[in-house]
Amino acid sequence: MKYYGLNRRVHTCFITHNREYHTRKGVCVAVRDRGSSIWISGHDAVGLPMKPLPPGAVYLGNSLEFLSNGKKVITSRVVDIVRPGKSQVSIYGLVYGFYPA
Repeated sequence: MKYYGLNRRVHTCFITHNREYHTRKGVCVAVRDRGSSIWISGHDAVGLPMKPLPPGAVYLGNSLEFLSNGKKVITSRVVDIVRPGKSQVSIYGLVYGFYPA
């Protein structure tokens, strides 16, 4: 059965060549290394909002930009976009002190 209502998903995982960037409502809340599966607690992107793409543009194949107060992080190209599972979302608080509402 297909759902036609508003998209209520707030967590998204953008996968690049080397990292996974986990976001909540467009703000980076966690970064994980794809090779070792280790969460990177001191990553510069954590806590920064994503720069939105212009209308009609897609994230796949493009780099992400996280910007705030002169701080800028640009990733490599996005190769996949997934919805993180509940187990991953629950880890964010252990790694970063972030607890999803």
